[in-house]
Amino acid sequence: MINLNFNRRDFMRIGGSTLSLGALGLAESNAADPSVCLSPNDKSVVWVWLGGGATQVETFDPKPDAPSEVRAVNGTVTTNGGYLIGGDWTNLAAVGNKATVVRSFAHGNASHRTGTHWVMTGYNSTDNTPQSPAYNPSYGSMISSAYGSNNPITGMPAYVRVNNITYDSSAWLGTTHDPYNATGEGVKNLQLRVDKSGFLGRQDLLKDLDRMRSGIDRDADSWQDLRQQSYNMILGNISEAFDIKKEHPITVDNYGKGIGEQLLLARRLVERGTKFVTIQYGGWDMHSNISNSLKSRVPPVDRALRYFIEDIYGRGIDKDVLLVVTGEFGRTYKINGNAGRDHWPRLSPLMFSGGDFEMGRVIGESTSKAEEPKTDPMNPQNLTATLLKHFGIDQHTQRIDMGGRPRYFVEVGTKSIL
Repeated sequence: MINLNFNRRDFMRIGGSTLSLGALGLAESNAADPSVCLSPNDKSVVWVWLGGGATQVETFDPKPDAPSEVRAVNGTVTTNGGYLIGGDWTNLAAVGNKATVVRSFAHGNASHRTGTHWVMTGYNSTDNTPQSPAYNPSYGSMISSAYGSNNPITGMPAYVRVNNITYDSSAWLGTTHDPYNATGEGVKNLQLRVDKSGFLGRQDLLKDLDRMRSGIDRDADSWQDLRQQSYNMILGNISEAFDIKKEHPITVDNYGKGIGEQLLLARRLVERGTKFVTIQYGGWDMHSNISNSLKSRVPPVDRALRYFIEDIYGRGIDKDVLLVVTGEFGRTYKINGNAGRDHWPRLSPLMFSGGDFEMGRVIGESTSKAEEPKTDPMNPQNLTATLLKHFGIDQHTQRIDMGGRPRYFVEVGTKSIL
């Protein structure tokens, strides 16, 4: 039986197949005309978010010559790129020649919530109320709107969320450009429950439904675009891309559990056509006992980042895949009375690897006590410009917001960090 009362959280039942549009993360939107989408390319970003505000000192700017209350509490390690990072990052040090760290990335918002908005979208928000909305689209949503919400060749979703980051949504771009959830029912519903020929035959039936719907629903065009997304995703066998068990056991073991499995999943997704993958690795709000906290929090992500970097370079996809590691802000340059560090947005950790950029270097310099940028100050707008440059998106690109106004993704003329 076919239910004609469709909405984006309903199930579509066509004969023996069941497709949950809500679980697929597909929704109606005011998406831009597909004719203005850019031609496909292989560029992608894997975005690793150090939620809670990771310390810039104990990550990428250890200040070994600063006073004891300033310098990295667990010492330093020299990377094979010749620069120093925090002493807990011994694995990352082994691939430092394939990474670039930024020691002058900063903004002015010390709130977890609105600081996240600034770094995730490129724009500040002063609305720090609980459940405050996103006023600007996230980077992944920008890229989805530029290239289309699915890869036209493989059917892969353009923007995938491995786990939630505040303000990772589409805002005024419309919900078609929200991230697709990489876990739970979303993946289960990617398995086609009828044979492909039968499913394709039933598209004719759905075209009739479209004609019926168009007479009563002003969002019919959006509905048709939405269903085409669903076809592309399922018939492209993309569910296999989400299954890391398809990897060799040695590869799975190299990456490690937790964050390692998530980064391995990210590599599988971008290889198959996803443009932007976000991963949240929280636990960095270290107001006390930062030394011991780092010793437990760093090793899994240190290992995972090393093997991800080695993997993309080993597979020859490093020019196309750009890894970004950052968070909502940094930490105070002085250790506090509880042997921790407090919120400090005037310097924030930022690292890149891959992309068609020069690696193995340090960009910018902070002041002697890691208080603020001394040279080459960079902010979230510069990060936006870097991502647009990587994807080949002109800064003059505009999209229409829900009020009908043309909007830019970045202030035109903003300098790229890389």
